[in-house]
Amino acid sequence: MSLVLAADNREYPRLQAFMDRACERAGCPRGERSRVQLVIEELFSNTVKYGRRDAAPVSVSVSVEFGGEEPMTVRYEDDAPKHDAFDQSGVADELKVSVTKRRVGGLGIVLIRKLGKNVQYEWSGGKNRVTFSVAADAPWPRRPK
Repeated sequence: MSLVLAADNREYPRLQAFMDRACERAGCPRGERSRVQLVIEELFSNTVKYGRRDAAPVSVSVSVEFGGEEPMTVRYEDDAPKHDAFDQSGVADELKVSVTKRRVGGLGIVLIRKLGKNVQYEWSGGKNRVTFSVAADAPWPRRPK
């Protein structure tokens, strides 16, 4: 399954419906569907917010493969300027700091890493690409102590 759309908030309902169909096809339970939607929403909102520099149009492509070791593997690509948000040291430590003292940004990447499985970033063919697997019945991550 695949979908191509503009990096525009008005397109989010189409993306959400596409991911719902993919999760249904993969047989993901409701909790897993919520995790997938959170990861996709975070990736898409980052593209919309940061990828459209100088209001240049950016396209997003999402493809889903079924089977293999996991019920579903998702590949999210955009043609925004290269940006490896996953290459930020110390972001996980931000969770230990009180909300009023945290720096802005970066926590969405922690969320993606915690909710997705086998999360990988690469820059290829002029596109940012994030790939993650969806594991059946994966437990919700615990809050750090």
